[in-house]
Amino acid sequence: MTENKSRTGVLYGVLGLLVVVLGVSVYMLLDTRKNLTLVSQDLAEKTAYFRTERDSLEGELRNIYYRYDSLETDNVQIQKEMKLQQDKIEKLIAIQADDAYKIKMYRREMETLRSVLRSYIVQIDSLNLKNQELMAENKQLRNVERQLTTEKERLQQDKDQLEEIKDLATTLQATEINLVLMNKRDREVRRVRSAEKVRVDFMLRANKVAPAGETTIYLRIIRPDEVVLGSPDMEMVEVGGEMIPATASRIVFYENTDLPVSIFWTNDGEIVPGTHRVELYVNGKSIGSAEFILD
Repeated sequence: MTENKSRTGVLYGVLGLLVVVLGVSVYMLLDTRKNLTLVSQDLAEKTAYFRTERDSLEGELRNIYYRYDSLETDNVQIQKEMKLQQDKIEKLIAIQADDAYKIKMYRREMETLRSVLRSYIVQIDSLNLKNQELMAENKQLRNVERQLTTEKERLQQDKDQLEEIKDLATTLQATEINLVLMNKRDREVRRVRSAEKVRVDFMLRANKVAPAGETTIYLRIIRPDEVVLGSPDMEMVEVGGEMIPATASRIVFYENTDLPVSIFWTNDGEIVPGTHRVELYVNGKSIGSAEFILD
């Protein structure tokens, strides 16, 4: 009887111990579950935080990327450097930053990229300012060049006008032009059929600015049919850059005073009745002309 009571006490003791162990185990299980829940929640919060940080940093990186795109410069070296920075940004975005280390690297690299971007903005602004200054200087130089060109053209026009005035001033003038028909005895006649010679008289007027010395005067007598009465040696005179036939010529010594001159031409039967035009030239320039009706 006593032995049975002893066994029953041991059994109750074992059961009590098991209950205690079970209670402790349940408690520990519940505590572990609670801790796991807390850890899971913390991990989820950190993951969400890192994802938010990553998305935010990626957005800023893309913004920096587009800022590079918006920078305009003709400097080839800066263009190459900015392209390298954009490639670097693309590689960073390709990295899935899901932990604190990567997020920290993102921030560090982004700060570097911002700093480099600011330096490029300063360089480009400086270059643009210099370009604007150069454009302003070029515009000013073009204006000066245009003014100089205009002034040069005006001076050339003035020079040309002065040359024309000088040319006119130095050109000799023949006045009192007269055509006389002569027979073989050198007497004046009225009829063409009696003319053996033609004499053209004129006054070479005084000109103080014209060059003095020997001067060749060319005579052209033009028939009604525009045929130029010729000379045996077919003299030619240059007028306006063109060689034209002359009827006769004479060399005189001009001393800047009025000089009466006569030029003779022997009629070889070419002269005909009608209106004849007389033209006189010196140094390729016309010095006088007149028309005569011959019977």
